[in-house]
Amino acid sequence: MNETILYYHLDLSTKEHIIEIASQLDIKVREIFDNQVNETMGYLLHLDGYESSSEIKIPDRLDQSFLFFAFMSDKQLDLLLEIFKVKEIPYIPYKAMLTENNVVYPFYQLYRNVENEYKQISGH
Repeated sequence: MNETILYYHLDLSTKEHIIEIASQLDIKVREIFDNQVNETMGYLLHLDGYESSSEIKIPDRLDQSFLFFAFMSDKQLDLLLEIFKVKEIPYIPYKAMLTENNVVYPFYQLYRNVENEYKQISGH
C-alpha cells in the first residue's frame, strides 16, 4: 500500500503545504469531509472489505484539525513530522497512525479517542 495522509479540518494554507510536501515524497493525501465522519478508517483509506456506513447520525462538532498517517513505518513518520517542523507547518496535536485496531473505527470515534488522550496528557 502507498503511504497515505488523511486530513480533517485543516486551514487552507496548512492543507496546501502538507499536500506540497506529500507530493514531493510520493505520499497520497485525502481529505475527510464532515459527511464522512461515520465512515471507518478502512473505508476512508479505500481498503478492500470496508463498506460505506449506513449511519447518518452527525456526532457533535469535531472542530480540531486532525492528521491520520497510514502505511508508514515509525521512522518514515518521524521524518515526515520533522519535515513539517522545518517547513513551519503549524503543530497539529490531534493525529494518529493506522493500526490493526483503529482501521475498523469510524473516524469520529478515532477523533474522540485521540481528543481524550490529548486532554489527559496535556491537562486541557
